[in-house]
Amino acid sequence: MQIIPFNAAIARDVFDCGEPALNHYLQQLAGQHSRKNVSRTFVAIDNDTVTGFYSLSMAESQLEDLPAATRKKLPPQYPVPVARLSRLAVDKTCQGQRMGELLLMNALARCARIAGEIGTVGIIVDAKHEQAQRFYLKYGFTPYTTKPLTLFIPMQTVMQSLPV
Repeated sequence: MQIIPFNAAIARDVFDCGEPALNHYLQQLAGQHSRKNVSRTFVAIDNDTVTGFYSLSMAESQLEDLPAATRKKLPPQYPVPVARLSRLAVDKTCQGQRMGELLLMNALARCARIAGEIGTVGIIVDAKHEQAQRFYLKYGFTPYTTKPLTLFIPMQTVMQSLPV
């Protein structure tokens, strides 16, 4: 199994994670978003089959949305730069086999490497539902103060916990 950048040659029409919007994104929109520099998608490939994917982009966050411990360390007058894990999905045939964890760790490590080049105080993710929220909470993400399905992890935490 390897995780590679999305490219149009990847056969993705049979990918099914059980969430139609995520299936549609991989099958129809990931390439467009990449060409337009909206986001970058990375796919897990095993024997020429897509087993999962995630997408990353840059974003900004309002300071008041972040956890208090993070807020007090930042300049109060500006929005703060963050990386956004905009999508993460695992094919139904691989669910329950820690593929989501593997994809998440790869995404966090990639964001940590990027943080060495550009400013970003952390990573945010918009969980699609409470089950997804519980997944991210297990890995140290905390809910936004204003939107509980939007979660945040400080880049400092990521860098301390992963070999970059």
